[in-house]
Amino acid sequence: MSSDSAIEWTDATWNPVTGCTKISAGCDYCYAERFAERWRNVKGHAYEQGFDLRLWPSRIDYPKRWRKPRMIFVNSMSDLFHKNIPQEFIDDVFTTMEFADWHIYQVLTKRSSLMCKYLQNRYAHRAMPKHIWCGVTVESEAYTVRITHLRNTPAQTKFLSIEPLIAPITQLDLEGIDWVIVGGESGPNARPMKLEWVQQIRDECIKCDVPFFFKQWGGIRPKSGGRKLQGKEYNEMPYNRRRLQMKNFEWNLNESPPPIESHSQAKLEVLRSYLEHYFDTLNRNPRAEEFRLDLVDGFCGGGLYQSDSGEVSGSPLVMLEETRKAEQRINETRTKPIRFNVKFHFVDVKRQHTNYLRSVLKHRGYDLSKDQIEIYTAPFEKVAKNIVGDIKKRQPRSGRSLFLLDQTGYSAVYFDSIRQIFQELSNAEVILTFAAETLRVFAQKDPVYLKGLIPAKLGQREIDEILEDDSKRGRGVLQRVLREHIRRETRAMFDTPFFLRPKKSRRALWFLHLSRHAKARDVMIERHWDVQNAFEHIGTGGFQMLGYDAILDSSEVPIFNFTQIDNDTMREELLNRMPDELYNLIGSDSLSVGAIHQKLANKTAAPFSDMDETLITLVKEGEFDLIGADGRNRNRKLIKTINPTDSIVLPTNTLLKIFSRRNDTKNS
Repeated sequence: MSSDSAIEWTDATWNPVTGCTKISAGCDYCYAERFAERWRNVKGHAYEQGFDLRLWPSRIDYPKRWRKPRMIFVNSMSDLFHKNIPQEFIDDVFTTMEFADWHIYQVLTKRSSLMCKYLQNRYAHRAMPKHIWCGVTVESEAYTVRITHLRNTPAQTKFLSIEPLIAPITQLDLEGIDWVIVGGESGPNARPMKLEWVQQIRDECIKCDVPFFFKQWGGIRPKSGGRKLQGKEYNEMPYNRRRLQMKNFEWNLNESPPPIESHSQAKLEVLRSYLEHYFDTLNRNPRAEEFRLDLVDGFCGGGLYQSDSGEVSGSPLVMLEETRKAEQRINETRTKPIRFNVKFHFVDVKRQHTNYLRSVLKHRGYDLSKDQIEIYTAPFEKVAKNIVGDIKKRQPRSGRSLFLLDQTGYSAVYFDSIRQIFQELSNAEVILTFAAETLRVFAQKDPVYLKGLIPAKLGQREIDEILEDDSKRGRGVLQRVLREHIRRETRAMFDTPFFLRPKKSRRALWFLHLSRHAKARDVMIERHWDVQNAFEHIGTGGFQMLGYDAILDSSEVPIFNFTQIDNDTMREELLNRMPDELYNLIGSDSLSVGAIHQKLANKTAAPFSDMDETLITLVKEGEFDLIGADGRNRNRKLIKTINPTDSIVLPTNTLLKIFSRRNDTKNS
C-alpha cells in the first residue's frame, strides 16, 4: 500500500485485499506472492499470513484521504475478483472509487468473466464512471478470451496488461481496447521474453492507433533488462490522445446516442436560457427587417443524448431549436416580420459524429445546405480561421456570433484562437467550458501531464499556485489564477467566471462566458441567477468576487451561491462599498451609468439591474447627484428608473450631507 509507486504506469497502489491463488501460467512465479511469503509468521507484519487471501476493511477509505489526484493501481497484491471475495466487499471498493472521483483507478484482473458479470450488473442502468479503468492480464495467446470478456464490460477505458509475456501472441484483436502494457517477467525464475513477440504487439498497436506502454524486459530484477525497445522508451497512455475525456461521448450510426451526464444537462440548460434572452435582447428594434447571426459549435458531437425519460437535444439541436422558437416568438408581436438570417457551423473531429449529426438533422427536417448549416469534420483549431472568414463575409460590419467551445479536454482550444476571434469579429462571444478543478491532475511536473497544458500557456508560477493543498482556498486560487490568465490571453474584456454544478453531482463544470461587451456579460450573469446556480463560489458576490482580497482578507474562505439570501447579502455589500468605488472612478468629474457598468462589471456577480437599484438608493440618500442626458439634475425624490446615458456626479450641496455611507464604511 503506497501513495507513491515504483510501477511505471501508475502513481500509487491501493490494496483493500491482499493475497491470492494461482489461476494461470502467468501466476507461476508471482512477484506479489514471493514478496508476501517473506513475511509469513512475522507477528504484526501486514503479511504475517503470507499470501493467504485477506480483506482489509480499514483500507477501504484510503483514496478519500489522498487529496492530490493520483492514478491508482487497485489491488497490486491481489485480484479484486477472486471468487472468495464477498460481493458486498467489492461493492464497498467500487463505492469508494465512485466517490473519490478526482483519482483515476486501474482495476486489473485475470478473472475476467467474473469482472464482466459484476460490472454488467452494477452498471445495468447507468453509465460506468470514466475515471475507473478496467483491464485484464493476457500472458499468452492461450488467454486471449479474457479480452472478449473485457470488451463486453461497460468500462469506458479498457486496457491489457501483457505481463509477463511468456509466449507469442500472433492473433491480437484490439477492437475496443484503449491501452496496452507489455512487460517481461522478473525474479530468480524469470522466463525470457523475445524481441519479436514485443515487436508484433507494438506494431499491432500502431496499426490500430492504441497507446503502447513498454514496461520492462525483466530478468533477475525488474530493471535488469531496462525499458528500451530498439533504443526507444514507449510511455503512451490513454489520456495522451484524450481517450479518457472523449470516451463518454461516442456517436455511431444505427446505435443509440450516449447517455447524458448531469454536467452536460446543466450546461445545456444554461445555453438554452442564454440563447432565448440573447435573441430577445438583440431584437428590440421594431423597425429592423433582418437579423444576422452565426452560431458556432466547435465540439458538436452527434447532436443527441439519451436519458431515462428519452432523447435529449445536444448543443447543435439546442441552437437550432432556440433560433426557430425565437423567430416565431419575436414575430408574433410585430406588424412587419423580421427575417432571421442565422447560419450554423458545427465542428467535430470524428467523422462518425458528424455523420450521426447529419442523420439526426435530416430526420428532423433541417436544411443541410451550406448557406444554412455547415458541418466540418476536423479539429476546431484547423477550421477556426475559415469559419471566422466566412462570418466576416456574411457580416462585414457587425460580425455578430456566438462560439460554443465545449471541449472535453484541455488541449483542444488554444487561447490564441479565441484572441483571433475577438480581434476579427467585433461582436463575437465565446462560451468556454471545462472541468477546471481536475486541471490539478494536469498541473503536475511530469512532462506527460504538462503537454495537456500547452494550449493554456500556463507558467510554472501559475501552476504552483493552482496546486495549493487546501480544497476551498485552492479552488479560489484556481478560479482567480485561471480567470485573469484567460482574460489576458484571449483579450476578452468581460467574463462570467462561475462554476456550474447540477444537483445530482458533486463535481463542478467551469462555464466561462467571454465577450467584449458589458451587455453580453450582463445577460449571462442573469442566467446564473435565474437557473439558481447553487455551486459554492469563492467570494461574496459583491466587489470581492473571486479576487485576491476575498481569499486573503478573511480568516474564513467567503462563499456565495446564487440564492435569494446571497442576493440580499450582495445588495447590502453594493450599498456599503459602491460609494468608495464611485469616488475612485469619478473624482471631480462625472461618469455615465453605462460607463459605470463597464468599469464595475468584472468585479461583482451583480447584474446591472441590481447596480442600478443601488445607484438610485445612493442618489436618493444624497450620496451622489444624477444628471440626465439633457444635462439637467434629476429630482432625487422622483427617480424610479435610471438610464445608461444618465451620469453620476458628486453632490452639489455637500453641506446638507450629514450621513455618508462612504465615511461610515471608512470609519468602520
